[in-house]
Amino acid sequence: MITYKQLTLAEIFEDCQNKFDNDKYQFLSLLDEAINLDEIVPVSFISHFYASTGRPRKHQLYPMLKALLIQRIFSIPTDTLLIVFLKFSQELRDFCGFDVVPDGSKFTRFKQDFLSDLQSMFDHLVDLTEPICQSLDPALASMTIFDTSGIEAWVTENNPKYANRIIKQLKA
Repeated sequence: MITYKQLTLAEIFEDCQNKFDNDKYQFLSLLDEAINLDEIVPVSFISHFYASTGRPRKHQLYPMLKALLIQRIFSIPTDTLLIVFLKFSQELRDFCGFDVVPDGSKFTRFKQDFLSDLQSMFDHLVDLTEPICQSLDPALASMTIFDTSGIEAWVTENNPKYANRIIKQLKA
């Protein structure tokens, strides 16, 4: 007789955490299976990205979005460091779908040109995940936040020198 064991969310999380810590390639494969960008990315974003610019785009939309997701998942603080990781990791390039890693200006221009589209994508993602969070624990769901400052275009307020200057002014 076969006994069945019901998996708990804790066991699934533990398995995922183990893959994240010990087998990055398996973790990326699992992530690729679980994330359906067709469901997350609004059609308006896709049409805006692929609107005629006079010449074909060198880098596609989904690889750029996957690179930004990797940046958030692995807590990579800067685009420059993300580019270094992508250049030295074939697994990350395969996951994102890059033949050639974009330079820093491509990421900056992508974030600047499509800021409102990125915002609508994350708003749509909240619409998909909020009911799940509410059903798991309404009290914790009301506290769920995510820092998107790394996805926004670089501005003076995000510069550490600017923050230190303001702190010094306040202390004075």
